[in-house]
Amino acid sequence: TFRLKAGNFFQNNPYMLPVMDDLVVDAARKSNGRGEAMTHLIDCYCGSGLFCLGSSTHFDVCVGIEVNDLAVQEAKGNADLNGITNCKFVSASAEAIFESEDAIVVQREEGETTILVRDFPRDNTAVVVDPPRKGCSEEFLEQLYAFGPSRVVYMSCDPATQARDAKGLVGAGYEITSIQPLDLFPQTRHIECLTIFERKGM
Repeated sequence: TFRLKAGNFFQNNPYMLPVMDDLVVDAARKSNGRGEAMTHLIDCYCGSGLFCLGSSTHFDVCVGIEVNDLAVQEAKGNADLNGITNCKFVSASAEAIFESEDAIVVQREEGETTILVRDFPRDNTAVVVDPPRKGCSEEFLEQLYAFGPSRVVYMSCDPATQARDAKGLVGAGYEITSIQPLDLFPQTRHIECLTIFERKGM
């Protein structure tokens, strides 16, 4: 269940939305190249938390970051509404996620622990990015390359800027394993495009 305030951004095709969400979640949670489970998720440009919350049952901890404070409040409210306790949302630009000093609380059988996002296990971390039409900033991409997650799940509403960012990701040691266009806006030139990048050597 999602509650949204009028005027705040959300995908407006209710028929394709579950398909898109399932594709992102399935791609993010797939085992890494060594057959190990993915345990941590970072959702950049997370909006109201759709992908982060949808992935929550498959990861130990999920973190979403979004510059729109109203959307972050919605994400937190939607987590509470659905009884989801392993998602944390940060109100800041995507560039701030890997430098955040906000400790993430992780609930484990042996008790509660805390961890910084930059200390997430890289080999078991998936990063979801769903930026605006202008794509990812160079500052964010440089931090993403330095962090080096096992997988990047990139949803784009502008294939041109996604192609630009893909060139950088491939140059940073990733390979494209899947490209899936999604027609959320029939009879227009607009599409969403989901591209999966895996770090080489996994």
